[in-house]
Amino acid sequence: MSAEKAKIIRISRGNSLPITFRMVFSLILFLIYIAMSGYLPKALVIALMILLAPILPLIWTLQDIIEINMNKKFIHEYIWVLGSKWSTQKKLFEYIKYIFINETKMRQTMTSWGGRLRYNQYIEYVAYLKLNSGEKILLSRSKNHNTIAKNVKEISVKLAIPLKEITQ
Repeated sequence: MSAEKAKIIRISRGNSLPITFRMVFSLILFLIYIAMSGYLPKALVIALMILLAPILPLIWTLQDIIEINMNKKFIHEYIWVLGSKWSTQKKLFEYIKYIFINETKMRQTMTSWGGRLRYNQYIEYVAYLKLNSGEKILLSRSKNHNTIAKNVKEISVKLAIPLKEITQ
């Protein structure tokens, strides 16, 4: 049993919802509470907030997870919410060729209401699993090369898979 567990690796790819959405939704829920407390009886407000309050932990705990099971030869991508898995994809594979880190130049154009344009350029590092079928599966992304290299190196060692870096 312990040998099986050693070959299962779970990697969090981060929150599914952006922080701005989570903050705005929490603020809207708080404003709804304030608005309702001014117009409705307190007992009804409390009952409605008891019904609405469980939405907050759901929104704040959504995690995008990838699970690699080397014994059963499948990769499971799912959303984790409060201890339960909402499955999105499960892929079978024969073997994993390698893990690679790709350097990508990103460019963002932002326009203000006054008509000003602001260009933001940066380099993002993206790590993928390369399967024998040629399919690539996203593992992680980061703006910091050292952080992603360290994290992916740990995964590479645990899975006994070679690591390649494709940087310019």
